[in-house]
Amino acid sequence: MKDLALTVNGIRFKVRNLDDDFANYVERTLEKSGVLFNRDNPPEKLFNACLQLAAQSYAYEKEIEEIIREEK
Repeated sequence: MKDLALTVNGIRFKVRNLDDDFANYVERTLEKSGVLFNRDNPPEKLFNACLQLAAQSYAYEKEIEEIIREEK
């Protein structure tokens, strides 16, 4: 299990006991969006990361729907 901590606009957020693989995925994904774990981050970077993840989730959902339609 792994803990993650992130500072946004001077406020420290901590999440404890995440699955190691999931925690590593979150770290990689946020870092790709410019969010840094060792520095204070502006809210815009976190919002940008959320939008990128939402876009990815939306694309996966559309892909799943298409696969289901093809199965019928």
